[in-house]
Amino acid sequence: MEKIKLSYIIYFIAGISVLILGISAYKAEKNHEEKLYHVVYSKIKETALECYLLEDCKGDITLNDLYLKEYLTPVYDPVTKEELDNEICITYNNKEVEFCS
Repeated sequence: MEKIKLSYIIYFIAGISVLILGISAYKAEKNHEEKLYHVVYSKIKETALECYLLEDCKGDITLNDLYLKEYLTPVYDPVTKEELDNEICITYNNKEVEFCS
């Protein structure tokens, strides 16, 4: 009878351990993806800022405008590896580059 109870405890501990490891791996993967996107969008913003400061860009611009003015080479989604939409809108307000809503 003691062996049955001990085996249940072992299974319970193993199950909890697998659950904790799974949740931790999921959170680590999501955090990694967020950092990858942050790097890509920061690169776009820095390039757009350069364009605005050199007065080559005015008002709202798109990613395609940065490509045409040769400030940026095509940018790819870090997760899906597909090229980002050329129509992503970028604006310069109060000395800050932001993505349009």
